[in-house]
Amino acid sequence: MSAKEKIILIGVIVIPLLLLFSWVFFESITDKETHKEVYLNHEIDTEYSGKVDSIYRLKMSHNTLTLKISDHNFYVPPKWENKFKVDDSIYKKRGSLKVEHYREGKLLEILDYNNVVKNMK
Repeated sequence: MSAKEKIILIGVIVIPLLLLFSWVFFESITDKETHKEVYLNHEIDTEYSGKVDSIYRLKMSHNTLTLKISDHNFYVPPKWENKFKVDDSIYKKRGSLKVEHYREGKLLEILDYNNVVKNMK
């Protein structure tokens, strides 16, 4: 292989990788959303309701406490881990950051994601 062919081959491989890494680096620097805002934006778009069928730890996701509700999984923030039991019900409306927690048909408490992110940076 000639020197010219080597330079072209390296350019074809290296330049796209440099462009990709430059774009990712640029995006991370110019993104003004904090971790707190990203988390809350994700949670505000979710909606779920139903009875807690089972409670387990999801080992593949940092041992996160998970509630199985119908065919949806609700990942419990660490601050709320001791609050739920099987047969409890939860309800969260899309556009809201509040989760209603029911036990035996009675509203037990309203949990707020804003309290979860208070110490988040």
